[in-house]
Amino acid sequence: MKQPIGLKEGLRTPFVKMDGPFASLNAVDLSTRLVDGMLKRIDFPADLIQHVIWGMVVPDPDIYSIAREVVLGTRLDNRIEAHSVNRACATSLQATTNAALYYHAFPEDKSVSLVGGVESFSSVKPILTAEAARYFKGFAQKGSVSEKLGRAFRIPITKLLPIPPSAREYSTGLTMGEHCELMVKEFRIARDRQDRFALASHRNAVVARDVISNQIVSILGVTRDGLVRDNTSMEQLAKLKSAFDRKSGTITAGNASPFTDGAAGLYVISPALENEVKPDARLVDFEYVGVDPADGLLMGPGKAMLRILERHHLRWKDLDYIEMHEAFAGQVLSNLDAVNDREYRLKKYGVTYDPGVLEESVLNPWGSSIAYGHPFGATGARMLSQAIAYLKHHDKRLALVAACTAGALAGACLISR
Repeated sequence: MKQPIGLKEGLRTPFVKMDGPFASLNAVDLSTRLVDGMLKRIDFPADLIQHVIWGMVVPDPDIYSIAREVVLGTRLDNRIEAHSVNRACATSLQATTNAALYYHAFPEDKSVSLVGGVESFSSVKPILTAEAARYFKGFAQKGSVSEKLGRAFRIPITKLLPIPPSAREYSTGLTMGEHCELMVKEFRIARDRQDRFALASHRNAVVARDVISNQIVSILGVTRDGLVRDNTSMEQLAKLKSAFDRKSGTITAGNASPFTDGAAGLYVISPALENEVKPDARLVDFEYVGVDPADGLLMGPGKAMLRILERHHLRWKDLDYIEMHEAFAGQVLSNLDAVNDREYRLKKYGVTYDPGVLEESVLNPWGSSIAYGHPFGATGARMLSQAIAYLKHHDKRLALVAACTAGALAGACLISR
């Protein structure tokens, strides 16, 4: 980016387990409660917020535009424009970069954009089979009730029953976990290495808890994250069974991110407003990439990060904070080994630049999605605010965050303080 765009640290709800404390709230409820909480704590006039970009990933047929509902359901002025985004697990990274691109095009627009996202797995609705959908749509058409019921008896009962939304990739037929099992086998990532990485995520999150608590808006009396484990151990993690490959798999509930309810947001500042609204950091660059699913569905973060490093002639050691979203410990470790492999960088990523060695110990110093949980639409905003908070707390300068997504895609953002 020719002109870095200002960011202001945001807030989030506690992240809690699906069907837990937020089971009664849907995506709009979580978003509006968070945003009203954010508006109570901002240090600039709320009327400067003139754009809202908000996302969610799992569709809800009752919510056509989550971003617009955020405006209409909060203390924000109803005349504020809004649009919704969805880039799977990088959704709120996309929301942030959309706002940055807007200000890149219109730097004279004196406004603030509220960006972020949400996921409410507790309120995900089952879906109908194709046969049932055709039947129920036909029920509204002309004809007697007896004729309509007669058509129902010609459909096998199993085809009329609702089914849970599929977590499988449409193009490959495999879940993310099954894809990650293929990755860890290719990179020979041992089970104990994955468990150690998961344990470190929890321990790092515990260390950061007091600082992170400043970013949390209490919802329904919940004041802290519900998934960070203070007392887990390698022994406990080793007892868990494989979740995706019962015979030889190494991915378990302990070294993977759980389905999570939560929302997170932050602010993007127009260059024309920086004298009035001081940014906490600036978005310097970002990158979105795709990889061939055959090379590993979740191998995109390494590629996106390397491209940013190459553009700015940075080495891993120049970065003060590096977070790679933890869909699975094995996914992060596969990417780690890939970026450290010169042949892989060249052959699979098309990158000749050598940024040095990325050490496992420097990744996710305040924990990531294995510890906090992973509300798909909110994770990117959590990562950005967490990175900003880390830089401020330690008086550091550069952070790089990245997330893999469904569809063999990934995104990364470089921010500077």
